[in-house]
Amino acid sequence: MVKIHFFGHSFFKISFDNTKVLIDPFIRNAHPEKQYERIEPCPVNEDKIKNIDMILVSNEQFDHFEKQVIETIAKRDNALVVAHDSVLNQLSLPKHLMRSINVGQKTSMKNIEVTATTAHYPASFYPLGFLVQNNGTTIYFAGATELIDDFEGIKADVALLPIGGQITMDVVDGVKATKVMKPKYVIPMHYNTFDFIRADAKEFKAKIEKSNLETIPIILEPGQNFELK
Repeated sequence: MVKIHFFGHSFFKISFDNTKVLIDPFIRNAHPEKQYERIEPCPVNEDKIKNIDMILVSNEQFDHFEKQVIETIAKRDNALVVAHDSVLNQLSLPKHLMRSINVGQKTSMKNIEVTATTAHYPASFYPLGFLVQNNGTTIYFAGATELIDDFEGIKADVALLPIGGQITMDVVDGVKATKVMKPKYVIPMHYNTFDFIRADAKEFKAKIEKSNLETIPIILEPGQNFELK
């Protein structure tokens, strides 16, 4: 059984049996500009997220990479942080807790294999997406990205896709990406965190359901989870 916990924005915990993977931790918001004022607070803090084995970071922007939280969890749980060097170079962690990855490269830990994928996000120096695989199940985390041709090569059971627009795909592009990849399930993310990325997840769900796709859209509110059996 695989359990996907959503904590808002693009912050997830994926539990594979006894192995837990965090993606893009974003708990607090210390950004000084009002446009980045978080609409809804994160439903958890680092004390409530325990026994983490791996932390994936897609890019160095503040809403994907919360340095203090990552350092705290990595040191406490002996968790491996997997990211591009542009992220890792900012962390104060022992070398054995950091593993560099570039697009197309793979890395493994315990029963988890992670492949770094392309993301198009001009605000980042080297943005990534991730394919996370375990015992025949593949979760695709697109990261902060616009619609890209690389989606045609993605095969996944669950796709986690941004729909907020402005700096990533919007609802329409998220539907287009889903039609290209045809995952079993799709979960929207990276929306309604800030005022300028408001989007209607119900519209996204309806468009998927009205298409000829067999993909099942799953809307998760921050704090909710989805079990893939």
